Amino acid sequence: MRHTVSVEERRDWDRLPISIPFFVRGRKAGGEEFLEFATALNLSAGGLLLATRRYLEPGTQLSLEVPVALVNKAQLPRSVSLLHATVLRCTPDRQYFLLGLRFEEPLIAESAVEAKASKPTMAG
Repeated sequence: MRHTVSVEERRDWDRLPISIPFFVRGRKAGGEEFLEFATALNLSAGGLLLATRRYLEPGTQLSLEVPVALVNKAQLPRSVSLLHATVLRCTPDRQYFLLGLRFEEPLIAESAVEAKASKPTMAG
C-alpha cells in the first residue's frame, strides 16, 4: 500500500503569506543570462513561492535580491538582501508561472530552531 504525504507534512518551515518583490537573476537553458522582476507570494526559512512571467526548469539556479530603498546599505543593520535558490517546480497559473524555490542555506539556522523548540514555555 502506498502512503502519500501532503505538501504541508513535508515542509520543514512554516510559511508566511507575505508579498515581497525580488530581482531574479539566472541563466536560460541555452546559457543566456536574464534579469526579471518578480514577487514572492509566501516565504519560509527554507524557500519561497515566486510568481514570475518566465517558465524555468526545475533545477535552475537563481540569485534573488530584495530591492533596497535609496540608502547606503552600509548604514543599515545587518540583514540579508541576496539569496541563492534552486527551482523545485514551475506551475503555470493564468499569465504567471509559480516557482517553488528552495534556498541554498536556510534563513534560520536549524540549531536556533531546535533550541527554541526545546525551551519550556510559560502558560498564562
